[in-house]
Amino acid sequence: MDTDSSEIALLSIRPPYAEAILSGRKRVEFRKTPFARKVRYAVIYATKPIGKVLGWFKVEGVEALPPTELWWKFSDCGGIREHDFRDYYADADVGYAIRVGETVRFPQAKSLAEIGDFGQPPQSFRYLPQSARLVLTGASG
Repeated sequence: MDTDSSEIALLSIRPPYAEAILSGRKRVEFRKTPFARKVRYAVIYATKPIGKVLGWFKVEGVEALPPTELWWKFSDCGGIREHDFRDYYADADVGYAIRVGETVRFPQAKSLAEIGDFGQPPQSFRYLPQSARLVLTGASG
């Protein structure tokens, strides 16, 4: 892991998609809301029923496109069925594809409390303090 000053984001991701990212089957994470800052690392919080942090991935970039173009460009590596994709973007004019780079799965899933005092899981994502870099190196919990 490099030590630049880019941001770290905690992303809430449904368990099947979190697993697909960590297994390498899903190479982009689709979102309706863009990052306002340059995010270099995304910590993966698998939503309920898991409710744990499973690992992280390096963000290789973010692309903004109309949903139809997102599907055309990323359907082969997006890890989502077309019907679910279309439902997700039903009222959106623009969608965002977060490119997944290197992934790291923690040996054991961690609670949010184990990785830091970050409160409740976010609906979509939240930026983490620079101290969260310890999560990426495995130095915490």
